[in-house]
Amino acid sequence: MPNEPRYNALLHFDKLFAVLSSSRFLNKEGLGGELPFFIHSYPVAKESEVAPQITSLIKRLGNAQIEVLGINLYTLCIDILKRENVLEQILQQESKMPKQRLVKTLNSVLNVDKVVIPEIHERAESRHHDMVFLYGVGEVYPMVRSHTILNNIQTLTGDIPMVMFFPGTYNNESLTLFDRLKDDNYYRAHLLNEYTI
Repeated sequence: MPNEPRYNALLHFDKLFAVLSSSRFLNKEGLGGELPFFIHSYPVAKESEVAPQITSLIKRLGNAQIEVLGINLYTLCIDILKRENVLEQILQQESKMPKQRLVKTLNSVLNVDKVVIPEIHERAESRHHDMVFLYGVGEVYPMVRSHTILNNIQTLTGDIPMVMFFPGTYNNESLTLFDRLKDDNYYRAHLLNEYTI
């Protein structure tokens, strides 16, 4: 399916629009009472095709009166670094700074529990939405890990459908970013690629 070489972003996103705009999805049917967390996995080689399709999908759903809160994790992290006045400093010192120190600095400023999740929460409370899209997952690794976001996002979304666009593989048990880096197991999300209407 998603990780086959024949993955066609345009066709997959047409199918995603049909699924996400369906009454079955919007009414959270077929989840067995579990949280409406979904992962759409795709081959990392298709990232350049997928990124514009996410933006297009948000617009298409909006035109269908389905409001999507789209959160690009990379943009969100850049916004936080700018707000904390550390982005320029990091950019200037990056080439001279040992990698471990750089990662430690970024992990401190981009603490998932204390900074990133509250920022997502604030954005979610700022406007009405029918579902949440999280993307830019690959760009923020290893500072922000997808399973950490998923484990901490429950209080944010409640019963609002949340879709994470994931460059790699999710098999309903574990996340493998870029099809190379196995993250911690995560069992609570549904594979959107397999959701039928």
